Amino acid sequence: MSEKECACTVERCDTFEFMAFHVGMTVIHPGGLAATRRLAEVCNLDRQSRVIDIACGKGSSAVYLAKKYGCEVLGVDINEQLVDQATVLAKRVGLDGKVTFRVGDALALPFADNEFDAAISQAVLVLVNDQQKAVREALRVIRPSGLAGWLELSWRQEPTEDFLDAVSNVLCPYCVLNVHTFQGWKTLLEDAGIKRLKAFSFPSKNSGVGEMLSDEGLANTLRIMGRYLTDPKIRRRMQTMDKFFLDHSQIFGYGVFAGSK
Repeated sequence: MSEKECACTVERCDTFEFMAFHVGMTVIHPGGLAATRRLAEVCNLDRQSRVIDIACGKGSSAVYLAKKYGCEVLGVDINEQLVDQATVLAKRVGLDGKVTFRVGDALALPFADNEFDAAISQAVLVLVNDQQKAVREALRVIRPSGLAGWLELSWRQEPTEDFLDAVSNVLCPYCVLNVHTFQGWKTLLEDAGIKRLKAFSFPSKNSGVGEMLSDEGLANTLRIMGRYLTDPKIRRRMQTMDKFFLDHSQIFGYGVFAGSK
């Protein structure tokens, strides 16, 4: 989906839409691909793993996992345009035999029980209202010996009402209400049926050029920087977001969680 195809404006879209469709980033979840690597390792991915990447977006993480760990990855996303972009990416890097994509809903995955060795989700639960159902769906499609893992934005301390009002206006008008503290995520996952939960907490930080190069590659980093330099609306919003994250760095973090059914 291009900027022209995105229904929201630069000023009014939520953070995920803004970064994906207007800025053009492909890695949007907290912690970037370094966090994806932490998630993969806690889920024990290797060359024998068949993995489902739930809400895969543009496919960057799925391709990364296949390259680094040699696993077979099937990405699903509810947005058909993103699935199309992910499919193009896999073909472009020569992994279309190893990484495939299809349209699917995280709350009703189009797969039978016990199909995968692992299920991963990144910045997904904050976007759905029935979070426990999304967790149960991920558990349903993994084998009894498999692991399901999540990477989610987490509050490092209990947020105040003033902070929630501010973050809702600056970052995301709806998904912020679905974010939990690190302990809150642990409780939700265990209540949804996760067994033997492993959980790790990390602080969030603004990505520099080095991290962007690592996540996006040189060509897309240059495209992103070009949009930043030439589009005052994009530049103004990115500066506002960066300042907000910096001013509230003590609250923003993310968690990596994994367990079995």
